[in-house]
Amino acid sequence: MAVIFSPCFGAVVKVAGCNTEPFFSLNMEGLNDGIALTAPLTGFALEMNGNYQFLHTVNDFIYVYSFGNRMGELTMSGIGFVRTCTDRAFTSTPDLNTYAARLGRVFDFYRAQKLSSNGRLSVSIGGDKNATFYAFLTGMRIEMQDAATMVGQWSMRFSVVPKKNSK
Repeated sequence: MAVIFSPCFGAVVKVAGCNTEPFFSLNMEGLNDGIALTAPLTGFALEMNGNYQFLHTVNDFIYVYSFGNRMGELTMSGIGFVRTCTDRAFTSTPDLNTYAARLGRVFDFYRAQKLSSNGRLSVSIGGDKNATFYAFLTGMRIEMQDAATMVGQWSMRFSVVPKKNSK
């Protein structure tokens, strides 16, 4: 796991840490042009819903109609940097360069993988084949709240295709 901190004003550097397995990972297959998302991922939310209708009648009867499942939504969020530290002491090792975590790379990922450019992606949570689903990248947001730190936040929205229940 790497540690990211700000060694000089307005810039950041990544320092390699202990080599432990990450607690969480999202794996994507079917990427256009081989452009992968390399910015630090800080969170995700997966929401899945069914398509139901409840009908309340007299005598306290409630009828439930099930029309299957609705499309779900996956939101991934993270941080990105405007630039890296220009001090040679921090950028002399290629592994320490945070170019891949720049906000511009997040935007490049969105342009290459969005629905109108790519179609569907296969996403698996933690490499588990049972937790694999198909998703369409449908939106993105990048924001810079404090220009002094040059650290921004990003989020991407995916529409998730519900799996059919196997009986």
